[in-house]
Amino acid sequence: MNKQAKRIHRNKRPQENFTGQHLLHSPKTIKRMLAVAGLKPNDTVVDIGAGKGGLTFPLAAQAGKVIAVEIDATFSQLLRNKVLASESSNVSIVQADIRTFRLPTSPFSVVANIPFSITTPILEKLLGAEGKAMQKAVLIVEKGAAKRFTGEAPRDTRLLMWKMFFIFKLDSVIPRTHFAPPPRVDAALISITRRQEPLIPMQEAKRFRAFAAYVLSAPQLVVGEALRGLFTAAQLKRVLPEAGLSRENTAQEITLEQWGTLFHAMLKHVPSYRWPR
Repeated sequence: MNKQAKRIHRNKRPQENFTGQHLLHSPKTIKRMLAVAGLKPNDTVVDIGAGKGGLTFPLAAQAGKVIAVEIDATFSQLLRNKVLASESSNVSIVQADIRTFRLPTSPFSVVANIPFSITTPILEKLLGAEGKAMQKAVLIVEKGAAKRFTGEAPRDTRLLMWKMFFIFKLDSVIPRTHFAPPPRVDAALISITRRQEPLIPMQEAKRFRAFAAYVLSAPQLVVGEALRGLFTAAQLKRVLPEAGLSRENTAQEITLEQWGTLFHAMLKHVPSYRWPR
């Protein structure tokens, strides 16, 4: 094989898994996902990366409407054929990249084994402004990512911002053998549920992230020092006890509820020209 042929051969290597998708084939895991989702007969649910429909059709048996989003043309046609054969009238197949797919504008849930390599873009879409109608997501992600998402005190300002509006929970670890092809690492099942009462106003999300970045610029710093550039000494004497904090607590120890209290205090007591940008 000459050099040009070798280059062509390399370029033709498997692309069916280019998004990091690993098809779920474990009935036990699928059953667990349905239990965590707790779908009702009138619910609309989106299945991202539907593949061959291993999760799509069990969802259809519980939900009122299933929107199966699949980028691969072969899988999409296979799904359409299965819909026709099963007469599942409540399943819609959409061949699309989830990153450009338009999410429903009426309340919906997501139950999906998402492509691992685009986990963050998917979460940005679901948890951002476009996903304002999303009520709950039950997702399979990489185990390491699941631990980061569900940790107690995140330092990632984007994740911290998301947690002002959503509750993240780690449900269970899923062995890599439950997928085909198996991923390099184990996966995990997480749930993301919209808070009934967000910890900050939705319209202040961007401003909160700037505030969090300011405070976490030195995570080991005690909060009295981390906040001194924003609040006056007199304000800190009142604000810290209200948040349940002492001057000796470090910035990385601030809980989600305390973040919300501190941010509201900044909006109330600190002139806007001094807010972090």
